[in-house]
This record gives sequence, structure tokens and C-alpha cells, in this order.
Amino acid sequence: MDLLAECGKTLILEIDPSMDAIVCRRKMFYERCGFAENPFPHIHPPYHAENRGHALVVMTIFLPIPQEKYNDFYRYLTEKVLKDVF
Repeated sequence: MDLLAECGKTLILEIDPSMDAIVCRRKMFYERCGFAENPFPHIHPPYHAENRGHALVVMTIFLPIPQEKYNDFYRYLTEKVLKDVF
């Protein structure tokens, strides 16, 4: 994680919302690694047309990001990563 953080880019993770002990432990692991939870409600778009998006928690290295940076991330996710999914 330290080597990734040294790249000077914002590191973003999407994790499941805390619902059980394993997910809570996973979130605590990322927090120990320096990630912070962001307050934005986040629905990850579906990979298949017949599915719906699902709620995830966005975490970023060191500090939460501002709304504008989150908007850039979500735009990149929908317009680049998932562009040709359907």
C-alpha cells in the first residue's frame, strides 16, 4: 500500500457496506492501511443489463475526497470502465 500511495495519485477502493463481521474486519483492515471512508452514497453500476447497481462504500487513501473528485471518479467508472458493458 505504501508503494501505491507514493505514486501521488488518489487511491480509491469500493467495498461492501458493513453488514457482517467479515465485511467489518475488511473495512478495519483498509482503515489500518490509511484509507478513509467517504460520505457519498455510491451505487456501482451493473455489469449486465438484466442486473441492478449495488451499494458500495468508497474509500480513499489518507483522507476523504471532495464531492468534485468523487464525481470525476464516478464519471470515469461509467464512461470508461463500464463504457461497452452493454
